[in-house]
Amino acid sequence: MPELDVKGTKIHYLEKKGAGSLRVLFIHGSGGNAFGWEKVMGGLEGFHTCAVDLPGHGGSKGEGKHSIPEYTEFIKDFCDARGWGDVVLGGHSLGGGIVLDFAVRFPARLKAALLIGTGARLKVLPAALELLKKMAEGEIPSKFEPWAFSEKAAPEVLAEGEKEWAKTSSKVRYYDMFACDQFDIMGEIGKVKCPALIACGREDRLTPLKYSEFLNSRIPGSRLEIIEGAAHMPMLENPKALSSVLMDFLITL
Repeated sequence: MPELDVKGTKIHYLEKKGAGSLRVLFIHGSGGNAFGWEKVMGGLEGFHTCAVDLPGHGGSKGEGKHSIPEYTEFIKDFCDARGWGDVVLGGHSLGGGIVLDFAVRFPARLKAALLIGTGARLKVLPAALELLKKMAEGEIPSKFEPWAFSEKAAPEVLAEGEKEWAKTSSKVRYYDMFACDQFDIMGEIGKVKCPALIACGREDRLTPLKYSEFLNSRIPGSRLEIIEGAAHMPMLENPKALSSVLMDFLITL
């Protein structure tokens, strides 16, 4: 897995190079890492794709951030370190919030947005946030919960999800969810002017379809796609379907 120095911090990422100048950078969700995108990237033949471990996640050094705007600054710094003037950003959940914030703050740097299982506001159930806080502070043991997955998810998919979940500390997972809970860009969505593909798992309970429908209603010319057989983790539950709708969108750029 390649490594890049971003303002003194060693950052890990995945990359699949393709023809053409279009670059697609994927950003994972809370407590995730780049490997969650591996199967989706494999389905985007011909495109130059990259997925990054945010600071403190997966193989990246550094500390996790406490807000989405801080992560947005990191993504800008990562792109600067790669020498990328503009890019297609794809984000899941927390990552989608980062993409939306980037679209508002750095519109000239964003060629298009891929918004997957995300929303303009990402409130977290208080009980869930409190549980994560207790795990982060060591009051209770860390425990994987399959909230993000379909009730019909195959055991091997859940096992894969748990394996990747374990690569990030409970403290970082808590502050990721804290960052989501503080995020609210509802009043600024109209500022997103770039082409946008919005995708949501049919069974998503964490960022339900109404979140994606709101984005679709506020972002001019955006396209909404529903991923069947998936809940909040379509990149693991149905990567083939997600790759297909992303490919159909990317070839229009």
